[in-house]
Amino acid sequence: MDLLKEIGAILGFVAFGGLAVLVFMTFQQARHLRRLREWAGRAPERAAAEEERSAVSAGEATMPAIGANAGGEGPETASGEPGRMARMRGEAAFRYEELENRSPVSPLVLGLGVLALVVAAVILTGGFGLLDGSDESGAGSSTATQPAEAAQPEVAVLNGTAPEGGVGVPGTAKAASVFVKDADWKVGEVGDAGSFPTSSVMFEDGFKSDAKQLASDLSEQLGDLDVVPITSEVSDVAGGADLALVVGQDDQGIAG
Repeated sequence: MDLLKEIGAILGFVAFGGLAVLVFMTFQQARHLRRLREWAGRAPERAAAEEERSAVSAGEATMPAIGANAGGEGPETASGEPGRMARMRGEAAFRYEELENRSPVSPLVLGLGVLALVVAAVILTGGFGLLDGSDESGAGSSTATQPAEAAQPEVAVLNGTAPEGGVGVPGTAKAASVFVKDADWKVGEVGDAGSFPTSSVMFEDGFKSDAKQLASDLSEQLGDLDVVPITSEVSDVAGGADLALVVGQDDQGIAG
């Protein structure tokens, strides 16, 4: 299911990028057609502007020499730094206009398009969880596992195979605790619980569903187990466990 979500997010991002490129090319085509019409209609003005610019440049080149011959500092020296800055700004504006006219893509539009793609990538990857998927499978999984382990019920395994006034079969509780551990349950107290004719799983309040699951997990080794509320006698020897597996006399052979 997670793989399908990731694939859907990737396809959505690709589709968004394709749509953005299509819209961008449509606007650029309209821009080029408009500029082509304007360029074709301004041929005489361009020629006149180029001649005027050449004349101004030639005049500026000759003025310092005339000023020097007259004993003055010349217009450039008199104007100082502000004049040079004004010329530099004008030159920069002229170069930018040339770049915009020659480039198939407007620099401003290109910058806005890149910014839009970056924003879209952040939104899509963040919204569908693509950026932090690895973190969840790494560090995030360990933090998510710890509370689950802490909340897992503790199971006391008790030997109830003793006859009335006698002693239970040695090793019964220990053998049953191996079954509980192999079924991925948390083993608590391992001890004796007196005399019980049949095996059962006892539970504290709120752990009935866990008791049923434990009984189901141990059915292959111990058969059908009764699921009943825990008694005060068993609770006293269970060490505060949430569940208690009491192995009765009908399963006393598991230690052999």
